[in-house]
Amino acid sequence: MKKSISAISTLSPHVASATTLSHIKLKSSIHQRLIESGEKERLKAHLRQKLIESGWKDDIKTYCKEYIKKNGENLTIEQLIQHVTPEAKNKVPGPVKQDLVKRIRKFLVPQSTPTSPILHH
Repeated sequence: MKKSISAISTLSPHVASATTLSHIKLKSSIHQRLIESGEKERLKAHLRQKLIESGWKDDIKTYCKEYIKKNGENLTIEQLIQHVTPEAKNKVPGPVKQDLVKRIRKFLVPQSTPTSPILHH
């Protein structure tokens, strides 16, 4: 059962910060495992290909060009990135996101076999 943001905010600051700290440690541990195994690079390459195939890359490229035309006179790269990033994240197709989550879960909890542990470390 997932806790909603409002449920977490009603917890005492100590409990909420412990929950946040635990989440940060778990996220860091997963990230480290992805890097050490080489899976992060494989996932990035797969994601890049899926985004190209879905037309996302071309859509974002067009979006950037249009934004630069409208705001380009004194636009910095940092400003462009700050504006485009939320839009780019929102435009990632659902099936691409779902596929990536499925691949990460498969990495974290591989099919167990009699000779292999359930989780790698």
